[in-house]
Amino acid sequence: MPSTRTHTRPSRGDTDVVGARIGAQVVDIVLMTVQVFAITFVLSALTGSSDPRPFFFLSLLTLPLYGGLLEGYWDGQTVGKRLFGIRVVDESGRDCSVAQAFGRNAPAVVMPGWLAYLVALASMAASDRRQRLFDRFVGTVVVRATDFRGDSSPGTAHEYR
Repeated sequence: MPSTRTHTRPSRGDTDVVGARIGAQVVDIVLMTVQVFAITFVLSALTGSSDPRPFFFLSLLTLPLYGGLLEGYWDGQTVGKRLFGIRVVDESGRDCSVAQAFGRNAPAVVMPGWLAYLVALASMAASDRRQRLFDRFVGTVVVRATDFRGDSSPGTAHEYR
């Protein structure tokens, strides 16, 4: 039987969280840096290698795991997003799926570093609902967490059934 829950489609005003997104990103960059160095250290120690460089590049491939797993399984939030009170939802206001969470975090492997974040800011500036390029591809937006509680509680924008 189809769901009869009411979902709220996020409006432009609901996605006006650019400052919080930047703050959350700074926190998440710090945590992802720790992730990369921890994985590099562990792999280097496990193999007894004196050269950690190959493991460093291998550990960069794990960057989408941070956002993909956290956003996919933790209410659309990373640690940074939770601290700054924002979350990822799909374009209809429902919880984002794990596939969407991984899809929106794919650029972390392709372009790790500040260049990716500059491209993301430019993409957000050009988008009506402040979406990064990969948010557009997978159909997600970032909103205030208090306004959008996924499938159980509609937010403040227009309601659709």
